[in-house]
Amino acid sequence: MNSKLSSVTGFDRLSRIPLYVPGKPIQEVQRELGLSRIVKLASNENPWGPTEAVKARVASVIAGSEFEGLGLYPVSDGYYLRKRIAERKGLSVDRVVLGNGSSEILEMVAKAAFLEGGSAVIPKHSFAIYGIATQTAGGRVIESRASAIELDVDDILRSVAEDTRLVYLGHPNNPTGIRIERSALERLVRQLREDIVLVVDQAYAEYEDPAEYPDAAAYLDERPNLLVLHTFSKIHALAGLRIGYGLGSAELMAYLDRVRSPFNTNHLAQAAAEVSVQDLAFEAFSRQKNAEARLAFSLEAAKHRCQLSGTSGNFVLMETALPAADLFKELLQRGVIVRPMQGYGLPNHIRVTFGKPEEMDAFWAAAAPILDGGC
Repeated sequence: MNSKLSSVTGFDRLSRIPLYVPGKPIQEVQRELGLSRIVKLASNENPWGPTEAVKARVASVIAGSEFEGLGLYPVSDGYYLRKRIAERKGLSVDRVVLGNGSSEILEMVAKAAFLEGGSAVIPKHSFAIYGIATQTAGGRVIESRASAIELDVDDILRSVAEDTRLVYLGHPNNPTGIRIERSALERLVRQLREDIVLVVDQAYAEYEDPAEYPDAAAYLDERPNLLVLHTFSKIHALAGLRIGYGLGSAELMAYLDRVRSPFNTNHLAQAAAEVSVQDLAFEAFSRQKNAEARLAFSLEAAKHRCQLSGTSGNFVLMETALPAADLFKELLQRGVIVRPMQGYGLPNHIRVTFGKPEEMDAFWAAAAPILDGGC
């Protein structure tokens, strides 16, 4: 009998799907390179949290009570957190679904959409999980036109095929930091075929000026097949707890519940997120710090003649003459971790997360000698 896993039906196809490759643990990098300090600017985390209120709430769950503690299963559908989210968003609770990070909800909608095959339209240079979730669920990817400085809504619409089930849009897009204007978003919402689910990933939306940002949630009542995603991993600084949420019609949420794993979000994550979703002051603080970091980075980049892409999110895409992989390795030797973008079709770009001022100073101290005065 052939015992090779590649001979199992479907496993051979998995080997052709791109693998999402995270960075090494910081401790391992530090040990291997013999460095006394590591500055991690690779994963778009918020360096300013979590807050003391969040820590206190998590501690109370660990201590346990009659109804919650680590020995008990969490609320399976996260009802109390969903209720908090629904109150903030002005929706009924049946229009909110939780995920183990918003990436799990990407997998859930792909599972639901591709039970009988089909395709997804994904703009070029989009978050890798869109394509991975599509292909592992049995769908195929149609890549629409985009660049490091532009998202093309008209080409998304042109790229739709007869079997298209999903369209993914990062808004703002990771890793390019591009968002679309309100008129373009409305065109996509209103012109996309009605039987296609439009998935708008707003993981970085809270970093945008609320008065100017075109929130896709404003169109939930207009388009039943609209799924808007948010995460607590970014501005809320809960990346280690892995929790996110989706907003949509009650009918769409009911379908996602059928593919959602029971107890998919844990006690600690639910409790921390209940506090975080109400903390508008911390969001405003983090948004202001991020704006200050972006301005300072842009000014320093100009001195080195570095080309930057995008103006949204808590990161920046930077183009250099050096291959991204080489620049990544050189910076790593100096104790700074960034994200090389060759896997996204951007061979001369790195993505840099905005950290605290001293971390950004460390980036430029490491980068300047490598760039030799210019990008």
